[in-house]
Amino acid sequence: MPQTRFTYRRLSHRLDALIRGRLWLQVILSLVFGISFGLMLGPDLALISRETAELIGKWVALPGKLFLAAIRMVIIPLAASSIILGIAGTGSSDALKSIGRKLLLFILSTTVAASAIGLFLARLIRPGGAGDVTAAVPAAPRLPFVTPDAPEPGSALQDMTRDIPDMITNLIPQNITASLLEQDMLAIVVFSLFVGIAAVIADNRELTRPLVALSQAMLEISMTVIRVAMRFAPLAVFGLMAETMMASGVQTLLDLAVYCAIVLAGLLALLVLYLMIAAVFGRIGPGTFLKAVGPVQLLAFSTSSSAAVMPLTMKTAVDKLKTPTSLAGAVIPLASTVNMAGTALYQTVAIVFLADIGGASLSFGDMALVMITLTGASIGAPAAPGASIAILSATAASFGIPLAGLPLVLGVDRILDMARTAVNVTGDLVLCRILTPQEDVVSAAEKPDAESGSVSG
Repeated sequence: MPQTRFTYRRLSHRLDALIRGRLWLQVILSLVFGISFGLMLGPDLALISRETAELIGKWVALPGKLFLAAIRMVIIPLAASSIILGIAGTGSSDALKSIGRKLLLFILSTTVAASAIGLFLARLIRPGGAGDVTAAVPAAPRLPFVTPDAPEPGSALQDMTRDIPDMITNLIPQNITASLLEQDMLAIVVFSLFVGIAAVIADNRELTRPLVALSQAMLEISMTVIRVAMRFAPLAVFGLMAETMMASGVQTLLDLAVYCAIVLAGLLALLVLYLMIAAVFGRIGPGTFLKAVGPVQLLAFSTSSSAAVMPLTMKTAVDKLKTPTSLAGAVIPLASTVNMAGTALYQTVAIVFLADIGGASLSFGDMALVMITLTGASIGAPAAPGASIAILSATAASFGIPLAGLPLVLGVDRILDMARTAVNVTGDLVLCRILTPQEDVVSAAEKPDAESGSVSG
């Protein structure tokens, strides 16, 4: 699709201007200044009252919240148009089948592996029994694990088995208007997939050209809005980090150091797994891959939203990893919605942490069910900051785990959310790399940068 490629390259050059302007360096400096400013006015030094600090934090975080709001405003048309154009650009149903099988295998295998890593580390170290963490939990809200109304053993498996058919049925949106109003990203992605596939296999593809043209216009507008918003990314990062540190402070992180260390160690192990997959199946060395995706990881870490960095992720996949434009346009929006292995790992560790804090005893069978539940729940989790807390609470409640330790998890959620978002985005780019045909990688590597439309930054 020449017209789609032209549109992408034109917008790509505009993003290049931001990169040449050292946007990544501005983000790093904003990150450092935001943390320093937040600690200075945080609860550790206690220079000002907590009410005043909260008020200042809200105003300082305003640019960041406006930045994320602007991104969310166009993320639905961006994702829908990218998926439709990407699938329409594949040109054949055979190509769709091949990509779909590999994508599904990658997402399921890495998400299960991530949950297993989190479970192993959490059961080995037991974060809920470390140091003064237990003492930090208020005594009043604590509930015993076994109550008269507690579910009988095996009820979680029965409930999950009974709910699976409904979950599969609900994957198909029956009212796309309602899904749009509710911003149900998974439903919108599924609908866009159906539309894109129908455009490919339609008997008269000439009639689908207006839909493709409309999708191109939506993509152009969405990318332009995001390009403008990206200019304010450093200010947004400063405000969001300052507010986080004002609210939490260093002491909260120290009290939960073991829990945070387990999550971060698990995410590091998952990152190593991704690098191994990229090296074996994508034929790209770890150093080369990390150098290519570093700016995306940094911005994803700063914003805690894989949706916010979607345009830069697609640009990196095309320019640095040599992924075809149509493939990147289809895979990145889909992967940012359903490829949440880092989130599954975090939630698995958090479940064990909450169980230890609440005095719950989880058998290996229970933990296996938790892994299965979180694998399914993390797929389709909203690509926005803090979205996993709702999933975590619902999963814990379904297994009878008290939520007494949830305030502690919330206290450090922002920090851990940043780390797992960076890992999730890394997984999206690894997926793009292994789906890229080898002949495209070789031919792109042989072309000069001027021909491939990339500008080194």
